[in-house]
Amino acid sequence: MRVFTVSLLVIAFSALCTSVAAQTSSEEYYVTIGAFGVQENAIRYTNKANKMGFSSHYAINSSRKLYYVYLLQTEEKRKALAFLFKLRAESEFKEAWIFTGHLGEYPTAAVDEKRVVEIPVVQTPVVEKTEPVIKIEPVIETKPVVKTDSSAIVKPIVKKVAKGKFFNFQFINKESGQPVRGELHFAESNKATQYQAYKANELIDVPPPRNASGALFITTVAPGYKVLETTINYKDPLPSSSGTGPDGELIVPLSLERAKKGDYIEFNNVSFYRNSVIMQPEFKDEMDGLVDLMKENVNYKVRIHGHCNGNEARDIITLGSSVKYFESDPGNEKKNGSAKELTELRAEAARRYLISQGIDVERILTKGEGGKEMVYPQTSVYANYNDRIEVEVVRH
Repeated sequence: MRVFTVSLLVIAFSALCTSVAAQTSSEEYYVTIGAFGVQENAIRYTNKANKMGFSSHYAINSSRKLYYVYLLQTEEKRKALAFLFKLRAESEFKEAWIFTGHLGEYPTAAVDEKRVVEIPVVQTPVVEKTEPVIKIEPVIETKPVVKTDSSAIVKPIVKKVAKGKFFNFQFINKESGQPVRGELHFAESNKATQYQAYKANELIDVPPPRNASGALFITTVAPGYKVLETTINYKDPLPSSSGTGPDGELIVPLSLERAKKGDYIEFNNVSFYRNSVIMQPEFKDEMDGLVDLMKENVNYKVRIHGHCNGNEARDIITLGSSVKYFESDPGNEKKNGSAKELTELRAEAARRYLISQGIDVERILTKGEGGKEMVYPQTSVYANYNDRIEVEVVRH
C-alpha cells in the first residue's frame, strides 16, 4: 500500500509538470502600441491609452530590457491580427504591431496552489569521510602516451576580417523603437545615380568611397517610411555610431518616420509568388484577420490595391478554375499579360478569397497599380516585397 501511495504522488507531480510545460510553451500574441526603455514612460503611455477608452497594460521584456505597452493579449493569432488591423484603420495607433512570445517576469515553472502535491523529503544519512593513506612512490620520468580525441579538439575562432570596414546600420521606427526592414543605398555623391545596395540591420563590409573627402552618402529605403538621406565620414565614422558589435562593426542607428498614407492596412508578409496570383501560405493568417475585421465591422468597405515588381509584360500564373488561393493547383492557368493586368488579377484573387469567407461582394473594390508604386528598386535584394497588396479602408 505504501508503494502505491508514492506512485500516485509521482504520477500527480508528473502531470503537474506536463501541464506547466504546456502552459509556458504556448505562444502568446500581444497587440503592442509602444516599447520604452524607461518604466515611467511606459506608465504614461499606458495611462494615455486608458483615457482613450482602451484596456491598456504594460510588461517588461527581460531579454531586451524594454517595457511593452499592449492593448490585447491572446493565444489566437487570428484574433490578434483582426484587432491590429482595426487599430490601424480606426485609431491614432497606426504604428501598432504584434509582439510574439511572452512578456513579464515569468518563473521557470508556474505552480497552481490548488494542485500542489507534497513530496516528502527523505533525509540521506551523512557518511563521514576518512582521509585515505597516500603512499608516496619515487617518480619515474616516462614519455606520456598522447591519445588524440577529435571531439575534444578546440577549434580556434576565426575572426572575420573586413576588406573595407564593418558596419551595422540599424533601421529603427522613430515612434516605437522597433527594428524596420529595409536597405541602404551608398553613393559617391548626393547627386550620383549609381549606388551600392546593402541590407539594413546586418553586418556589412563597406569598401571605402573613391571621393577625396571620404564621405559616404546614404539613402534609406523602407516600405511605409519616409526616405532619409544622410552622410557619414568613412574615415572617422565613430561620431555617427552608438558603439561596436561582436565583430568590431560600428553600429549606426537610423530613426525612420512613417509615411502617412491615410487609412491603409499594411501587411507584413510577401503576399504572392513571383508572376503569380497565388498567395503564399504564410499570408493566410493576415487575410483571415482582415476577414474577421470586416465581419465585426459590417460598415467597413475596402479597396484592394494590387502591386508587382516591374512594369514589363510577363507570363502570369492565374487561378483559373482553382479555388485554392494559397497553393498551386492543376486548375491554375498560364497567360501572357501586362504588369497592370497581373496586379488586377492579384487584387481580384484577394477579393475572391474574402467573398469565399462570407464577405459581401459589394463591400470590396479592387484596383491594379502595376509596378508604378514599388517600395524597393526592381533589382533590390528585397524586390520580392514589391509583389503585394494594400488594403484601403474607404468607408467605416
